[in-house]
Amino acid sequence: MVKGVIENKGRVLILKRSSADEVAAGSWETVGGKIDFGEELEGALTREVKEEAGLKVSVEKLLFAATFFTDPHRQIVLLTYLCRAIDDQVILSEKHSEYMWATRSELYDYLPQTILNDFKKYNVIDTIGMIV
Repeated sequence: MVKGVIENKGRVLILKRSSADEVAAGSWETVGGKIDFGEELEGALTREVKEEAGLKVSVEKLLFAATFFTDPHRQIVLLTYLCRAIDDQVILSEKHSEYMWATRSELYDYLPQTILNDFKKYNVIDTIGMIV
């Protein structure tokens, strides 16, 4: 799975999952999703960003890799990248109901603790506003 911390003018794009979503309905997250078989990692991320938010991005660097279990027999590998938004005109897919260009402090208010734990562990918040 690939995720993007998409920055624009010192803010990060977060999306709210649709209330009809089977997984984590109504929760906020960064943009991303599954990698299709044979797909390049950064290509998968730019595709997911375009599908979920209608944005073009520049993938800047890998921030961290982590792993977690969705059940005792399924492990997910998560690759999170820092991205720069080429534009800021968000067009949401049906998977999400709201979006926000969040400040650093708003990330703490909206993102689930599991995401914040990884962000703290890998100093993600400190990288916001650092790309030129």
